[in-house]
Amino acid sequence: MQHRLCARVYALDVAVITPSEKQKLLANVALFSDFTAKQLEAVSLVARNKTLERREELFHKGDQSGEVYVIVSGKLKALTTSAKGDDVVFSILGPGEVFGEVALLGATPRTATVTAIEDCHLLVIGQRDFMSFLKTNPEVPVKLLAVLATRLKRVSELVEDTLFLNLPLRLAKKLMSLSRTFGEQTPEGIRVDLKLSQEEWGDLVGTTRESVNKQMRKWTDAEIVRVDAGYVIILKPVELEKLAGAVIY
Repeated sequence: MQHRLCARVYALDVAVITPSEKQKLLANVALFSDFTAKQLEAVSLVARNKTLERREELFHKGDQSGEVYVIVSGKLKALTTSAKGDDVVFSILGPGEVFGEVALLGATPRTATVTAIEDCHLLVIGQRDFMSFLKTNPEVPVKLLAVLATRLKRVSELVEDTLFLNLPLRLAKKLMSLSRTFGEQTPEGIRVDLKLSQEEWGDLVGTTRESVNKQMRKWTDAEIVRVDAGYVIILKPVELEKLAGAVIY
């Protein structure tokens, strides 16, 4: 799991991180994985550090764009807000992921709001430098297309699931999906390394906090899951996957 790789190898003090350490971080990011040492050095020299505290907003939907972000540590959520004030979370972003390039490439305002779920450390690349990488490294745009295709698929499935699937199925699918990205095996089961409120779980599956809480209680009573200080532990992953159906995104 990519987020563990960064967290395990690069537990660095953000204030003293060196260009060499930045190179090591960038080498483990899929977008730059084929770069030579010289290319990685060029990126590391223009990438600056940025930290966010838990719940801090990085940018808001509609803001002007001018930077691309690489997540070194921590997790963020990308969301949009309806006219009534209801949030819908498009995705959870973790270490090794790159984001912010959509608005930059299209020269448009930010298409979503991004907020830190926990304390985060990011590398920030300005628009001019990023566009230079795209022009001089033809493999990067191809990789970006793959990233964008995956995001589009997730958004499409989110819309379809919200329209056609009931809450237990939507929530089971989301839990299994997140367990594949952020899951940690424990003696009890799979611990999803995301500290989310019931309201945030509701935002992830397009429902209310009350509905999520009710469903979680049912699964807790059935000993399928357990909630511990905001973290979900999947006690019976095989049973939950059966509930999620054949297709897990």
